[in-house]
Amino acid sequence: MKNTIKALSKQFFGAKYESARKSLLAAVILFIAVYAAEFRVEIAPFILYLTSTFFTAGIMWQLLTGRRHMEAMLGMFMLPFDNRSFVFSYVLVLGAHTLITKTLLIWALFFAVASWSVWEIFVAIICGCMACVVTAAGYGMCRKGLAVLPILWAAGILSVILLVRQWAAVLLAAVVSMIAAVLYLAFADAYDFYSAGVAKKAIRHTGRAGNVFTYLMRYLMANKTYLINTAGLCGIACFLPLLFGEFQGLNMFPIGLAILCLNTPICTLLSCDPDLEQAIRMLPGQTGRFCRKYCLFIFAVNSIVASIYLCSWQMVSGGLDFVHVGTLLIFALQSAILSVILEWKHPIRGWKTESDLWHHPRKYLVPLIMLLVAAFVGTWTLALWICAAVLLTECCVLLFVTRRG
Repeated sequence: MKNTIKALSKQFFGAKYESARKSLLAAVILFIAVYAAEFRVEIAPFILYLTSTFFTAGIMWQLLTGRRHMEAMLGMFMLPFDNRSFVFSYVLVLGAHTLITKTLLIWALFFAVASWSVWEIFVAIICGCMACVVTAAGYGMCRKGLAVLPILWAAGILSVILLVRQWAAVLLAAVVSMIAAVLYLAFADAYDFYSAGVAKKAIRHTGRAGNVFTYLMRYLMANKTYLINTAGLCGIACFLPLLFGEFQGLNMFPIGLAILCLNTPICTLLSCDPDLEQAIRMLPGQTGRFCRKYCLFIFAVNSIVASIYLCSWQMVSGGLDFVHVGTLLIFALQSAILSVILEWKHPIRGWKTESDLWHHPRKYLVPLIMLLVAAFVGTWTLALWICAAVLLTECCVLLFVTRRG
């Protein structure tokens, strides 16, 4: 078990565990910076428990469904191994990676901006550990066709956190859930955590115009996490107009469009598949052809999400006209162009898991640019800034076409 943990740790944290050191340093810097700024807010304890549980569970699920480490797992399966030791080693390393590289930053922010008792901090940590183990058990159940059980399990934990809101009850639910998950994992099959279908790379030639869309759609359908992320943005698009209704005197419609540009998996298709990128760069004439189709693909996804936001805005605020539709199209196209340029010119390298890729700081560049544009559009004359956005789009398209080779 020790050798298995060591091998998996080097796979996820790096040869010298550099990911863990960087995350610990970032958490310390974040805590000191926020605490020294004396920024304090009142946060209910159940918010801390809820975030510790479901944020950690979401990251853990991304790791379990990722395909980057499947090849390493396949190599380990070729050697003799003890089933139970491998399962617990695998869950332990993935849980440690989740807590250290992702959840620790959230904890540092929470602990810096609010005052917590020792018991509240302890319960939050237990909730994070419980989320890792329960998510692993739920993933194994889903692989066996028992998807209803993890959903009911998660609903029960959510009910205790939201309805009871007492640290003792939350701690009891977390401990009981952790024990139940450990008992399930003790009899789980190690091969339940390996997906041959996820590990395969679907590299296809993109010579004909229609094949690009076919590849992108197949890739999207083969990676359900991408669909879940897009579906989550659609849900956010439904509720944003309700939130923006509290702001008076500001045109918040463009701000919502900028926020909905944050569809990280769709905008990192080349970074997550280096073989595809290499094939496109090597084949003659593929650069412009693929990138143009890729841009239209992102534009289509952005337009679908933005259209849901537009309909929700009409139901909540009303008063829509052609200006809103034009703003929607401009923001969707402009963010797609910037995303493709950034992905082609500066792909993300050196990532260990899909979660590291999707949470890379580069993901915030395009939404930040669009937020700045949205601030101008919402503050000054709308028609003037729509013309400016169209001009910016035309300049980006011109740069994109002339430098495609």
